[in-house]
Amino acid sequence: MFFEIARIAKYHKPKALFLENVKNLVRHDKGKTLQTIIQILTDLDYDVFYKVLNASDFGVPTARQRIYITAFRKDFNVSSFDFPEPKKINVSLKSFLETEEKTKEYIIKRKDVFFKSKHFGKVKDILGKFPNKPVQIGIINKGGQGERIYHPDGHAITFSANGGGVASKTGAYLIDGKIRKLTPRECAGIMGFPEYFKIPVSDAQAYKQFGNTVAIPVVKAIFEKTLND
Repeated sequence: MFFEIARIAKYHKPKALFLENVKNLVRHDKGKTLQTIIQILTDLDYDVFYKVLNASDFGVPTARQRIYITAFRKDFNVSSFDFPEPKKINVSLKSFLETEEKTKEYIIKRKDVFFKSKHFGKVKDILGKFPNKPVQIGIINKGGQGERIYHPDGHAITFSANGGGVASKTGAYLIDGKIRKLTPRECAGIMGFPEYFKIPVSDAQAYKQFGNTVAIPVVKAIFEKTLND
């Protein structure tokens, strides 16, 4: 896919490029993959900058670490680019949940549920702040992918487009005494989409889309930096 992006950039020569990928791109093939990307963009007359950012640090309750790459055409003489600093906004998953009436069909009824004693209760610190990270409190079955249970006072896990398990795509959460996965609307809010954002597809397609999307507040912060610097 990147080579197709490079082909388009070579032909159209846009003023700037913005790319996003999983954080493992940084060390894939001992860093050679990322260096190849940077070298190709450099050869296309772009100055390239990158940084790994976590959505949890930008006001949305989900752990989503991604590498963000900005590239500016060299005739703009951009010698440096400072990515936005983490805002460290304290926010919990609980604030983004829908009412019980709208979530009944997402409840997971299993007998093979095991809870950890640690973190099972309230997880806020002595100042009443929520942890800006997922807090696992139990497992379903053997605790594989999609079988881990998290506390709603923490953050959601990184959504997956293709994950399996009884709580596939979103992970499981203990909410009001019941274990359930998140709804597509909750996933939308957690990723920073506004309430008026429409989801005109099936749940399966919605989960896949939110598993592949970017965290809106992070992208917005980078764009604001790009326009203002």
